[in-house]
Amino acid sequence: MAFHVRHPVLITAGQPGAWTFSGLFFLESVARAALVTVLPLTVYAAFPSKETVSLVYTCVSLAALAVSFTIPPLVRALSRRWTYTLGAALVGLCALLVALGAGWALPLALLVRTSGAAMLNITLSLYIMDNIDRKDLVRSEPLRLGASTLAWSAGPFAGVWLMQRYGALAPSALSLAAVATLLAAFWTLRLAEGGPIRPGLPPKPARNPAHAIRRFAAQPRLRLAWAIAFARSSFWVTFFIYIPILMVEGGLGPTAAGLAVAAGNLMLFTNLFLRGVVARLSLRRVMGSALLAAGGLALVTGLSSLASPAAAAVAMVAAAFFVATLDGLGPIAFLRAVRAHERPAMTTVYRTYLDASELLPPLAYFFLFMAFGYPGAFAALAALLAVVGLLTLRHLPRGM
Repeated sequence: MAFHVRHPVLITAGQPGAWTFSGLFFLESVARAALVTVLPLTVYAAFPSKETVSLVYTCVSLAALAVSFTIPPLVRALSRRWTYTLGAALVGLCALLVALGAGWALPLALLVRTSGAAMLNITLSLYIMDNIDRKDLVRSEPLRLGASTLAWSAGPFAGVWLMQRYGALAPSALSLAAVATLLAAFWTLRLAEGGPIRPGLPPKPARNPAHAIRRFAAQPRLRLAWAIAFARSSFWVTFFIYIPILMVEGGLGPTAAGLAVAAGNLMLFTNLFLRGVVARLSLRRVMGSALLAAGGLALVTGLSSLASPAAAAVAMVAAAFFVATLDGLGPIAFLRAVRAHERPAMTTVYRTYLDASELLPPLAYFFLFMAFGYPGAFAALAALLAVVGLLTLRHLPRGM
């Protein structure tokens, strides 16, 4: 059918491969990174306490978790490409809401941003699993994360710099421009639907989401892959929300917040060198050791947060060096474990680690902040990273 014709494009030639998906992920990253530090600082300005910020993020994450389970039927009803398009449009809507600057618009901006990111994440993962061989994932996943590193390194500081000089409209305009470019590139590629949920095939009977959750929970390798992803994402949620707030509360200002987040994201460049390290040491050792090292540094962050916010930021950036390796390698544990016929349903359950990591840490931090302040919150993060690191060293298959 004409709708499925793939037209030539400069991003790739012929069968879409690692560079194609790296290019799309880069553009998505620009759109999101431009506001990644602006959002928590804006929310903190509207609701000036870290406890209230935690509650706002918790409520938004609860709503986003409910939205995430509507994505599989949405893909079946609209097709992957239209679900991907809707996700990008929601990221653009977030930028418009941030530009408004109104207190009521900020929780809505967080919700549409999270929901849009979920749609982009699920549909892009399905495209990758249909077009990238499993044996090539060790190369393609670090490349995809490495390509986005430029955006996540420059975007946080650029967004804060633009906001301080020209107001919230400037970083929002940057995000909108990236969304427009992403959609233009995506529609030019005309990626084939393919896969188990291709429109036009006789639809399979709809299953209750609880069935997919039970199937996921029954497979130990998928449970471990989810735990690794949850620990990794919990670190980044903590880093993106609370390090900027710590910098502002510590008197270092928004510029220091943008620099700290940018420096942490710069650690994603480690993904460019992971293939050789994994070949020598194994995926299990690299991932488990990275989690343990990050846990130790998160504890250092908590211990130094009150006396020296700058030292705490340095320790957290150092921890980001190790967590960044999981951004490139962590998805491999899932991609190699999931069965082909279960990809759509299992991908939806797997990516709930994003919703869970945006819900549970802020909720826990709300109580920990009241009882122990920053040291208690970062100690909890350290414990999570260490426990998952030990589980990875013990249970991740050697041959994976």
